[in-house]
Amino acid sequence: MGMFKDMRDLHKASKQFERPTMGEALKQSNEAVQAYQAGMERNAAVGENGVMGTATVKGLRATGRTFNEWPEMDLELTVDVNGFTSDVTHTEPISPALLPRMVPGATIAIKADPQDHSRLVLIG
Repeated sequence: MGMFKDMRDLHKASKQFERPTMGEALKQSNEAVQAYQAGMERNAAVGENGVMGTATVKGLRATGRTFNEWPEMDLELTVDVNGFTSDVTHTEPISPALLPRMVPGATIAIKADPQDHSRLVLIG
């Protein structure tokens, strides 16, 4: 009998949350895919034309989104390109293979836009 009461309570609790309509959910999904594709295009351009540098991880947190099973992370980085350092917040899906290395204090190879070091690609 307790199981049915728990199910009823769970059902009541779920009604308290506003659910997006199908159209709103599709719009949000489409925006996420477009943002991801724009990021991939930016990464390709920086990967081709960028300059090598390093980034030191100061902190990271998950955004809650995933792309192809890769968790998207907000990275707080200190970027060093040709002796010029800057603090950058960078958001990118991170390979599960690279994720264990993304600890505060870790140094990672990057390629950065020569004009804007906040536009970067993690090399690993």
